[in-house]
Amino acid sequence: MDELIKELRSTVAENPEVTVVNEQLWKLPSVLYEVSFSQVKRLKMDILMKMLLLSFQEADIRRAATLAEILFVEELFIRDLIDKMQRTGLIQLEKPGYKLTTKGYDYLSQGIFDEEIAGDETVIAYSASHDNYKLAEENRHPEAEEPLPVYRYPGKGSLNKERMQQLLFEKKSALKEEGFQTIVTGITACIEQITDYLPCIEFQLYDEKQDIFYARVWNTATGGWDEMLEQQIEARELVKWRKVMEEQKVALS
Repeated sequence: MDELIKELRSTVAENPEVTVVNEQLWKLPSVLYEVSFSQVKRLKMDILMKMLLLSFQEADIRRAATLAEILFVEELFIRDLIDKMQRTGLIQLEKPGYKLTTKGYDYLSQGIFDEEIAGDETVIAYSASHDNYKLAEENRHPEAEEPLPVYRYPGKGSLNKERMQQLLFEKKSALKEEGFQTIVTGITACIEQITDYLPCIEFQLYDEKQDIFYARVWNTATGGWDEMLEQQIEARELVKWRKVMEEQKVALS
């Protein structure tokens, strides 16, 4: 960490007009949640399923045996397929017979079918300072276990499962080599775990030529400068920094 601070200090002050007024090392809190989620396997709809859906669309059919006779397919196989389509919400039994649901019409037009598969779980990190959810990194930050002060403007936030689900849909849904796609469909459990801490390096800078103060904050978790944290600090402290400088000038005069 000392080498990194030295390197960053050299970078921010490479302009001779810029002076490092102050520097700080602190840790940014990030709450970890253990999240379980449901998912489906999305496949191309096979010919038999399409034929059944088209049959239900065009005719009033209540019995699997009727379709088995028409299609020359085993009744048990037809019954299993009907049960599967009911469970997944593609069809529903009405008085005249089986009818396609809105989802059934949609999936038939796209030629896809969702098959239920076992759920999975992961860990999501939430930073109130950024109001941001992301998949937690497996590597921990030993520097943050040291007795560092916590970021002075940590922010407040409440759990938002819709945003968590959107994150999982974007990050955990994937196209497999076998030709099908796994789709995250919902969150089944969400348990708050520990608060992780991410070390950050802050530089308070003064540009003499432009007569401005500004902040640079290096976020070790992202490996880059964090503009959001910089803006939060500047919005609250620039006036104070200038006041301190003016008081120092008066004391020296």
